[in-house]
Amino acid sequence: MNFNIKMDDSKIVVDIEKTHLKDVLQYCKPKEQLVLLRKFGILTGKETPLQRIWKDYNLTRERVRQIESQALMRFRRLIVGNKKYTTVLDEAKKILLSVGGLLQEDELVAKLINKKMFEFSPQELKLILVSDFDVNYLKRNRRIDKCFYVDNLFEDLLTSIVIYMNNVFKKSDDSIDIYEFIEMLKDQFVRKYDEVESLKNDMFYVNFFKVVRGIKTFDWRIGDEKDATVNPKTIRLKILYTMRKIAKPIHYQELPDKILERFPQKSVKLNTVHNELVKNNDIFVNLGLGIYGLVERWYKWWTVQTIIVRIFKATNRQMTVKEISKELLKEKMVSPNTILLNLQKYKNIFERVDKWIYKLKENLNDMTEDEIKDYAEKSK
Repeated sequence: MNFNIKMDDSKIVVDIEKTHLKDVLQYCKPKEQLVLLRKFGILTGKETPLQRIWKDYNLTRERVRQIESQALMRFRRLIVGNKKYTTVLDEAKKILLSVGGLLQEDELVAKLINKKMFEFSPQELKLILVSDFDVNYLKRNRRIDKCFYVDNLFEDLLTSIVIYMNNVFKKSDDSIDIYEFIEMLKDQFVRKYDEVESLKNDMFYVNFFKVVRGIKTFDWRIGDEKDATVNPKTIRLKILYTMRKIAKPIHYQELPDKILERFPQKSVKLNTVHNELVKNNDIFVNLGLGIYGLVERWYKWWTVQTIIVRIFKATNRQMTVKEISKELLKEKMVSPNTILLNLQKYKNIFERVDKWIYKLKENLNDMTEDEIKDYAEKSK
């Protein structure tokens, strides 16, 4: 490849209406054409990092960046004023403004593709967007992933927001409600940058959070990526999150499907789920018959005596041990002797009426299950 060929822009004559984007690039200098084709993956569909390009051609990093910058300027001059290309840019600006002024790189390209208005590939669309002056492109830095933005946002402002966010989560061990956090950011930045309209728009922050490195949002909460409440990576944490959302006991065989509804990225094996439930008995409680609940909820009190309390309150009458056993076995697998021992042991809750016949203590009839739980704890 000869990198010393000179080209006079004033002598370029191209009928851009009848050419494809890769044909337009032929009017760039060979070195510029090469860098753009490889950098954006126009021919292969796979982008090549600039670092790989400068190593392949024994050029300095700065020289390749300079070639890329010159190539984008020439490409911009070639497409300026052409409806085929300006329509893309106009539509991109509309999309950005409708979502607060900023979008992750791939998300904006995907939205343009979904419009089904253009014949361009995702790689070509990205090149067109990057070449524009009105649609700003932020290459990934150590704090922010690649994104496009409009309005009078600027990189230093975005970086200062990220620094503030990081400081908040350094001081806090917990995630924060996402809209509560947005209000915190507004209080901090809107008055200082009153002319930046995007800072007043909730959607800007929602989309900006997606490109901030080291920060995760999940279930309308935001926090440090190491916080399990916003970044549940392990199967144990996924089970915990799913059971919290279900908010009631569930059979372990139903859990994999429920987990997949919330975390569809990776398959979930039944045996893995069951092993986690058994292993983490400080988090998950076996309620019998394959049904599990959360220790953190009142299911930690889902013992034999509490199930008996619930049975008495549901029937609102005295019952034989046999009747109690029949109802209790629907929820927990226990022997009749265990049931009888609980009836005899908790005399502050159950009253013996006759042989094999029991009822709930009169003073407990009007109490809720939670109140009876508290009463039982205090009466120990």
